[in-house]
Amino acid sequence: MVMYVSGIADLMRITIAHTPDPDDAFMFYAMLEGKIRTHFEYNQVVKDIETLNGEAGSREYEVTAISANAYATLAMDYYLLSSGASFGISYGPQVVATKHIDLEGKTIAIPGNKTSAYLLYRMFAPPAGRFLETRFDLITESVISGKADAGVLIHDEQLTYQNKGLVKVLDLYEKWKAYAGDLPIPLGFNAIRKDLGKEKAALYQDDFRKSIEYAIANEEEAVRYAMKFARYDDFDLERKFVRMYVNALSVDFGERGRKALDMYYGRAAEMGLIRKPVLEVV
Repeated sequence: MVMYVSGIADLMRITIAHTPDPDDAFMFYAMLEGKIRTHFEYNQVVKDIETLNGEAGSREYEVTAISANAYATLAMDYYLLSSGASFGISYGPQVVATKHIDLEGKTIAIPGNKTSAYLLYRMFAPPAGRFLETRFDLITESVISGKADAGVLIHDEQLTYQNKGLVKVLDLYEKWKAYAGDLPIPLGFNAIRKDLGKEKAALYQDDFRKSIEYAIANEEEAVRYAMKFARYDDFDLERKFVRMYVNALSVDFGERGRKALDMYYGRAAEMGLIRKPVLEVV
């Protein structure tokens, strides 16, 4: 195994908070495991996305995974990184139930009210009677047990719900596509605290982009690393999920990503669900 050691003594140490989801772990592999030269040394914190969305307000971590929805209220404190984004290209959150039902007025299990999936549901689905905040990997259980009439699935649960006897009631990507055309659906991002300054933020962005490029070029070893955090002991399943959400837009979401975010925030603001943020991207 090749381990790179920077020639710079006393490097600044940055804490990265990311989710255990295979796409996140995959992208951070090279920079956390010494596969590339980096401008900083790194600590790692791994928590689910809604926990990180909630903790972002305390600004405890220099870099954090964050939902597009949560970022709308925190744009004054964080730059959005152009690398590391999860955009759905022809797929996105799905609403499932034990049978096909009319969703209006129903109890809907959601992975958190700061998640992008929740905001997408409110933008594109019939009005719910009640939302039940549920840890994302327990949503299928909540639906099967009858605690919720339907649930909004994110992450690799999207690939396994049929094995549990559930059916898709609504595909939020299809609703997004009818609104935004061929633009990808904004989901998860990485953000860096503004108090580090733009120079350090740009250096971090350089490390992260190179880490993602390394993982894509060395897919099998990067997926093997991501399996350390995975909920399913199934390499092919986790690789399929990684390929869904790590793509060219993850390296740099560019103008196409900005347009998608503008439409996402624009619709939500028009509906009175959020205040449209001013994006500052590194």
